[in-house]
Amino acid sequence: MATWQLQTAKARLSELLRAVREHGPQVISVRGKEEYLVSLNSGVGLKRGPRTWDELIAPIAGLGDDILLPPRNEVREAETPFDDRKDR
Repeated sequence: MATWQLQTAKARLSELLRAVREHGPQVISVRGKEEYLVSLNSGVGLKRGPRTWDELIAPIAGLGDDILLPPRNEVREAETPFDDRKDR
């Protein structure tokens, strides 16, 4: 696995990518510290994110429908240890 300095990798991107294809993963260093690993996408396609609201919500649609919530017209004030109001 070869190591490339960041400025060299930027200037010679095509060569870096060719080296990845021909020789395997390549490391890019920043200020002498190995920071990045460049490797081939080995058949595991990049997962496309949802493009619409419906695609985003579809996997979780209906979850939580069985949760019982109190009616909205009930107003309950919980006492807290920091509540020192006398006019309640």
